[in-house]
Parts: sequence; C-alpha cells; structure tokens
Amino acid sequence: MGAATTTTAPAQEKGFWARTFGGEPDHDTSVYDRSVGSGSTVVTVQVPDEHVTAVTEILEKHSPIDIDERASSYGIAQTTTTQMPVAAAGSVAVAPTDGVMQLSEEQLVVGTRVVNRGSTRIRRFVVETPVEQQVTLHEETVKIDRRPVTDGRPVTGQAFADKTIEMTETGEEAVVGKTAHVYEEVGLHKEAAERVETVKDTVRREDVKIEKVPGEAVSTRTTAPVTPSTKKI
Repeated sequence: MGAATTTTAPAQEKGFWARTFGGEPDHDTSVYDRSVGSGSTVVTVQVPDEHVTAVTEILEKHSPIDIDERASSYGIAQTTTTQMPVAAAGSVAVAPTDGVMQLSEEQLVVGTRVVNRGSTRIRRFVVETPVEQQVTLHEETVKIDRRPVTDGRPVTGQAFADKTIEMTETGEEAVVGKTAHVYEEVGLHKEAAERVETVKDTVRREDVKIEKVPGEAVSTRTTAPVTPSTKKI
C-alpha cells in the first residue's frame, strides 16, 4: 500500500476589497470598482467598537451613497442590504483625485409674484348744498269800496236793520317738499394688462486660465580658443 500524500494548495492573495473590508465584501466588487472609476471615493475608518456609532453618524452627515441603489443603477442585483460610506465626487468630504477640475456657473431664473400696489375705494357720503328757487304766489285781499249815491234812490224794506257782509281774503304760500332720484352710478372694475420688464442681474461663472510654465533652462557657455595671428614677412 502506497503512502498517502497530502497536497496543500498555495494560499491565494486577498484582493483590495477583501483586505479593505476584512473579508469578502457583501456586494459585487464591480459596484465599488465602477463607483471609484466614476470619481467617487471610498472612505474607511478603523476605530474601536465603542466609537463605531459616533463615526458612523459623522459619515452619515456627508450623505454617503447607498450601495444597493448604486448597484441597481448599474443593473447589478444584490441579495443583502449594506450601506458603504462612499462620498460622492465633488462633495465636501473627499474630492476626486483624477486631475479633473469642475467648473460651475449660475443661471438666472426669473419668476413672478403678486404684490399689493394699493387699492381704490368708493365711499358714499351726504353733502348738503343750499338751493333757492323763485315761485309766484297768488293773494286775494278785501278792499272797501265807498261810493256816494246821488240819484235819490229810495230805501228798501231792509233799511234800519243790522246787516253784516263778510268776504274772506285768500293767499298762497310756498310749500317745500323734496323728492329723491338716482342721478349717477359709480362702480369698480379691473382692467388687466401685460407689460414687458427687463430684469438685470449678474450671474457667476467659473473659468480657467491655462498657463504653460516653461522649465528652467540651463545655460552653457563655450569659449572658442583664440588663435594668435601669424604674420608673414
């Protein structure tokens, strides 16, 4: 019977994500690779167990990316829900290190709002105005007529008896009355109109100035040998 031989497989080197998480990560490593490739940054912190909660709260304040949502956007299905603190590119926590500078600009957004520009009010009140009008009045007064009689007219049987003749005087006086009627109507209505107003403001835009800085030149100076002139006689 031959002796049993035991072969030990060589230990495989752990990958970057396995070393980072202390084991195989819960998600497909392609999610992390694509996130980092798009400019995101992975932040890892090693702290004692009693500080885990405090550090996690600090990381949560910087809006870390939800790995499950990121995996779904990449079309990668996940079976567990684990949130890895990944700071988005350009956030205040960690800036991308791919040598790209982001330029921002402002855009003018003009809207409208209703403002109170005052109101118009109608108030009715009574005004007394003195008026006058002329009117013709008819009056009747009693006058005594005395005529002497010279024709020798004889007296009648009613002579030498008491007799009374009475006539009433009449006259007109002005009687004042008032009648009321509507002479005018006053109302309110609105007329709508549109006008064009030019809004002027300033917006900010970041730009870049590209300068090419030349390297320092090293100057070398060569002195040619001086050959004494030869004079022929």
